[in-house]
Amino acid sequence: MTLTGPEPRFRSLYRQSVPGSRINEDGLGLLGHCAWIIDGATGLSTEQLTGGGSDAAWLAGAVSETLEKLADEGHGGADLLRRLEIEIGRAFEEATAHLPGRHVHHAPSACLGFVQARQVGAGRLQVEGRFLGDVVALVPSEQGVLRWTDERAKPFERKTLAMLNSEGHEPGRIPEAVRRQILDNRTKLNRPDGYWVVNPCLPFAGRELQFEAHMETGGLIVLATDGFMRLVDVFGAYTDHSLHVALTEGRGDELIEELRALERSDLLSGAYPRVKTHDDATVLVIAAETRGQKEFRKADR
Repeated sequence: MTLTGPEPRFRSLYRQSVPGSRINEDGLGLLGHCAWIIDGATGLSTEQLTGGGSDAAWLAGAVSETLEKLADEGHGGADLLRRLEIEIGRAFEEATAHLPGRHVHHAPSACLGFVQARQVGAGRLQVEGRFLGDVVALVPSEQGVLRWTDERAKPFERKTLAMLNSEGHEPGRIPEAVRRQILDNRTKLNRPDGYWVVNPCLPFAGRELQFEAHMETGGLIVLATDGFMRLVDVFGAYTDHSLHVALTEGRGDELIEELRALERSDLLSGAYPRVKTHDDATVLVIAAETRGQKEFRKADR
């Protein structure tokens, strides 16, 4: 559905993005009544195709810049993703114009979570989410804290973890059998029998999972990549509810430190199986407020 009517504005209360290795391939942003979270993944090429820190970092940056532009122009919902698909495809063509041939099988991809809000009554908001891939939104509602995400890649991730368990793991090294499984998983990217993400060479608009909820004005929404959500999904140190509470209490930096400590305590990924010992961890905490509640500044974008 298309959101219309009075628009609140998202205000950033906490944002943090820490790399798991040399290059951070996550992204985040907000503008007006829109906010987003991005988790990039490098393609299958052995050579870098773009001018970013990595191809995935390039894509995360390009997606965030394009979303900010489209949100500023007033686009939203299904129309925004259709335009994103077109503009990201053009940007990738320009970025790889110096290379011969097509790069469909080598292009980077990215998980995307996008939320927008509108006021539907005194003190009430309607929030809509569109998700491609396993980034997460934690949304307070009358039913409690809701998790919005896209888990269509989970069956393929389980195959990877099963292969990891059979091969063993060394810090900083991905076993060849695991790498082959990851490559096999990528053949299902943006296919009806596979999973869907943002990709500059393959269609994705219209394949996103959609969510909707009502919440109180001023309620806090959390957007996070799966690297940050390891606190819940891998280490089991929190539930969605308790993690949301911790972030609303302003404990974001503590949570990042706790996450890294948990990862360091299991460097071989034996107790808590995962392909990467450390992953990029990104979180954005936002409040949706009306113009009457607070004067919004450019810094709150």
